[in-house]
Amino acid sequence: MATDTSRTRSLKADAERERTLDRLEARMEALQFSLRTRRASPRFELWRHDLRETRETWFHLVDPDGQDPTPEGS
Repeated sequence: MATDTSRTRSLKADAERERTLDRLEARMEALQFSLRTRRASPRFELWRHDLRETRETWFHLVDPDGQDPTPEGS
């Protein structure tokens, strides 16, 4: 019985993690689009900073011990 409960919790946690990763990935895509299409916007630096933080969060969730393979400023 405890195994079923643990398995259910694990499945729920995995599903929530996947949803979080999907949301972060969608956010990164939206921010990248904004950066490409609106370079003259006064929000450009804010979007770039937000993209960097979102990317770091995404990579931390995917591989807590890894590093972001994307060079700074990309």
